[in-house]
Amino acid sequence: MEINKIEDVILPRRVIGVDAGWEEELAPIIAAYAYNGYEEPAAPASAAEINACEQRLGTTLPADLKLFYQRFGAAKLTEILCPLSEFVAAGDNAAWLANYPAEEQEVLRELVVFGEYLGNGNLWCFHKQTKEIYYFDHDTQPNVNRMFATFFEYLQCLLILTQGELGSHVEGVEKKCEEMVVALIGRERVQKWLYYGGWG
Repeated sequence: MEINKIEDVILPRRVIGVDAGWEEELAPIIAAYAYNGYEEPAAPASAAEINACEQRLGTTLPADLKLFYQRFGAAKLTEILCPLSEFVAAGDNAAWLANYPAEEQEVLRELVVFGEYLGNGNLWCFHKQTKEIYYFDHDTQPNVNRMFATFFEYLQCLLILTQGELGSHVEGVEKKCEEMVVALIGRERVQKWLYYGGWG
C-alpha cells in the first residue's frame, strides 16, 4: 500500500479476536511500514514462545495482544513493540519503583512493559489483572496513565499514526492522521502521548 492522500489511510475497525478478517485489514499497513524501512517483517511468535513469556511473567498476555503476536510478532511500526523475550514486569525493580509516589508504585507493580514510545524512556504496559493498557511517562506527571481498555484500541491508534509517517511526504497527511486519533481518544490523551501542547 501507498499513502499519497488521506483517503488512502486505513482506519482499522475489525477487532482482533472478535471480527473475521482482522489479519487481512492490518497486514497491508504492517507490510508497507517494514518495506518502507527496508526491513524484513517480524517473525510470528510461536505457542511455545508465548507460553514461556507468560510463565516468566506469572500472568497471561491480553488475548488480543497474544493473537496479534501469533500472526505478526513484534511488528515494525512507528513505535517499538518489544519481542516477547523483552517483556518485563515493571514491579521487579524495587529501586526504580521508589522514585514514584506510593499510589503509582501500587499500579506499577501490576504492569508489564511490552512497548516503547520512540525509545525515549516512555513505556507501554498492560495491567496483569485487568489487561488494560497504560502509558508510563518517565518525566512528566502523572507518570502512570491508563490510556486504553484493550491492546487493540492502542494498536488501532498506532497504525493510524504509522500510516501518517508513511504519508509524511504529502503535506497535511501526518497531521490529519493525528487528528483522526484525536477523534478516537480525545485531545487530552493524544497530547499526553505525543507531547503536544496543541495544534495551531
